[in-house]
Amino acid sequence: MLPSTGLGVDASGRLIQESVEPPEKRGNFVIETLVWHGFHDSPGLLDALLRGKTSTLDSYATERDAICPLCPRFTNYYHWLIETVPKLRYARAYETAFDVDVTYLVPSDAPLWLDRTLELLGVSDSTVERATSPVYRTDRLLIPSFPDLKPRNYRWIREDVLANASPDREAIGAGNNVYISRATAIERRVVNEADVVETLSEYGFESYRLEEHTVAENVMLFNEAEVIVGPHGAGLADIVFCDEATVIELFGSKIKDPYEQLAETLGVEYHSLECTPRSTDLEVDTARLAELVG
Repeated sequence: MLPSTGLGVDASGRLIQESVEPPEKRGNFVIETLVWHGFHDSPGLLDALLRGKTSTLDSYATERDAICPLCPRFTNYYHWLIETVPKLRYARAYETAFDVDVTYLVPSDAPLWLDRTLELLGVSDSTVERATSPVYRTDRLLIPSFPDLKPRNYRWIREDVLANASPDREAIGAGNNVYISRATAIERRVVNEADVVETLSEYGFESYRLEEHTVAENVMLFNEAEVIVGPHGAGLADIVFCDEATVIELFGSKIKDPYEQLAETLGVEYHSLECTPRSTDLEVDTARLAELVG
């Protein structure tokens, strides 16, 4: 198993597709993963992957008894919380059923929010390892399936995290109506954000930059919010923790539906607002926004 991407290889040298993508993707991301390794790893390692040379892979490997990679497809909070964290439930069930201690491998450069999420889920530090070897070998490689968009795959995350995040309930001073700012992002920023904030303030909204707060604070922010407005972005993944909230997602040139699907799964009321594209950013029609929140 290669921890930088989570790519699994079986004993015969065959690449395990579902270690990096759902089956319906038909190998597209497997190809992207191999390209990534081509740029970042040694030629010998890439050749071993392409040719299924397990003996060569073993020469790079560190051995562990039982491994479950928790490596999101992209270093992105959405892909972590929505696609990767749900796998933990199946790994825990395996540990219990077979009385096996599993090592959870995360990328060596994993961001702080990854560690904090695991803490809030009650995962012991002693079971989590930041990968330092390019390859890990094990006789027990756990590759849980990519989760379906079903309530059961997210309900337990909500319950476990909220139980541990509640001590930080007052830390962020959350209001009932929340505007999520992307002012410090490199794309999908609201170019007329001052006007948007002024308009929303008339309806009791407060503006937040999620990157300035802890994971626990953001969890409670979403949990206590009644209405959440924000541009499309990874931070909206925290609607997993909403309690009877309404989400209004702002779009520019590209309209994507993962949060609409997630909201439907979670029973969260969802609306979208198409905005005027400004290069990779967007300009919001504040009159239309006021109609939605009013």
